[in-house]
Amino acid sequence: MNSEDFRPAMVPPGELGMKSDTNDIIDAGVARDMIDFRIACASVYAERRGKPFLRRNYGLADREANIPLGFGHLFRMASMTKPVIAVCILLEREKGRLDIDDDVSCFLDAYDSPVVGEYDSGGKLLSTRPASRRIKVRDLLTHSSGLGSGPWFGRDLAAAGVPEDVDLTKLAELYAHIPLQFNPGSAFAYSGLAGFDLLAHIVEVTSGQKIEDYLQANICKPLGMRDTTFDPDETQMKRIVTMYASGKGCMTRVDMGNHVFGKLPRSYHCGGAGLVSSLDDYTAFARMLTDLSCYIGPRVLSAESVELLRSVLLPSSTPGLGRGVAWGASVRVVTEDDGSQRPLKKGAYGWSGAYGTHFWCDPVREICVVYLSNMTTAGGSGALTARHIERDIMESIIQ
Repeated sequence: MNSEDFRPAMVPPGELGMKSDTNDIIDAGVARDMIDFRIACASVYAERRGKPFLRRNYGLADREANIPLGFGHLFRMASMTKPVIAVCILLEREKGRLDIDDDVSCFLDAYDSPVVGEYDSGGKLLSTRPASRRIKVRDLLTHSSGLGSGPWFGRDLAAAGVPEDVDLTKLAELYAHIPLQFNPGSAFAYSGLAGFDLLAHIVEVTSGQKIEDYLQANICKPLGMRDTTFDPDETQMKRIVTMYASGKGCMTRVDMGNHVFGKLPRSYHCGGAGLVSSLDDYTAFARMLTDLSCYIGPRVLSAESVELLRSVLLPSSTPGLGRGVAWGASVRVVTEDDGSQRPLKKGAYGWSGAYGTHFWCDPVREICVVYLSNMTTAGGSGALTARHIERDIMESIIQ
């Protein structure tokens, strides 16, 4: 059984309340992004009302070798790893092993007395003060913990001494000695790695399993996700699309070596950015999060947990967030329509990755889309390619 077993038959978009030429519009948009050197390739899946209307590959997985992108190719998912870890947390919640309002110190003693750092403009640590409260699991899920968010975090972590064989257990100990940027829950500031590393390690502590084993048993196997992993084998590594960088009207090959994200060691199953996956695999995961009545496939999460994931856990009024955008459990939630700057409408939720991966679900308009590409110059959550695919699909809805 694999992720294809749960995919319904393709349906013309015109039968789903969309423009009949929707797929042509998407094709043209992706082609423009390739012509403009924004991407070398892309895999796209889109459905409405539980029925897919597009599943296509564009471009070359390896430009130099002239290898067309296929459904067997894998992508470095970067921060689209975070929603997967959030689902692990919610599964542990369903098992009664944790609650999102639990203090992190309930699972990791080193976080019993967090401190907030005061830095000068050059990044020199001037002083520390006790945080107003302990970090909660909720804070980690919504990037409001103050951990790993400040401009000096990377430097402080390096100074702490990261061993070559680092893993989540060792990192959790190191992170505990780095001052927070602000009091937990008082602001939003994106935590690229640390926050979700802690969440992944909490799952290890509560379940007694390493995060890779937990992922495979509780998410990948039930959903048929055969190629989603923190630790790709040699065969899977050969199927990962080539990474490129764009600049000055050309495309430059980027050697990622044997790494999944940046130069992180393979011993480090990074909860914030460490997964590889395929279009069909991540589609199975994203479809499960839409919670549509017409959904076909294993549930994995309860409907109540899906509702919690996409609910507003951190409101848009929180310092650091902009108007019309809030945070659920690992996903950005649209709370106001703003077509000029944000094609997605109220009720949509999802997230992106540094290398150009992007997905969103919209239960109001019954949309689920997964877009995968790998470029070091993609722009992360601000990638133009993400806005382009959002615009082309949302503007194609006519009823």
